[in-house]
Amino acid sequence: MKKIFTVLVLLAAAVSAHAQYAAPSLAERKGCTIKIDGEKLSQEEALRLMSNIDGEDYSAQWANARGWRTAGISMIAGGGAIAAGGAMTVLIGALTSALGATIGGATGAIVGSIGGEEQANQSASEAAQKGADAGKPIITGGLIAMGIGLATHIAGIPLTVVNSVKMSKLVDRYNESLPEPEPAPQMELSFGATINGVGLRLSF
Repeated sequence: MKKIFTVLVLLAAAVSAHAQYAAPSLAERKGCTIKIDGEKLSQEEALRLMSNIDGEDYSAQWANARGWRTAGISMIAGGGAIAAGGAMTVLIGALTSALGATIGGATGAIVGSIGGEEQANQSASEAAQKGADAGKPIITGGLIAMGIGLATHIAGIPLTVVNSVKMSKLVDRYNESLPEPEPAPQMELSFGATINGVGLRLSF
């Protein structure tokens, strides 16, 4: 029983010794945050991590890249929403013009019919044109909004990508600064002759 207990103690000691040789935890970027061992660091913790990489302070670079990446994402989302709203406005303007032309033409024809067929045609044409013109400002406003939205959306893409790359490079620089792990000791559990006779032997 004592031998079994001794073997278990030695095994536990060996596992503990082996753990001391474990490689340091690498950091990974997830969006605007840093994770170590699956745990997400707070913004303050991330800045502290970046403040001393091989004796150099990269916290300002991290904060700057993080801010611009966030701005880029906001531009992508906001620009897309503005462009979608502009497209909807263009559609509303087109419907307004179509309805205005139809209603105006019909009304003009009725009013103009009092003066004869020629007068009715002229009145219908003028009224239809006025009705169609009613939707033009709406269409123009929608097209302007679409242009601004698309430009903002497109500009946000490289802004997001470039600063994401910058943040990833800073995390890579931190990982490269970590010390190389020492080789783990080789452990071997065997059965055979020992100095105390025959039994289990743990070598590490």
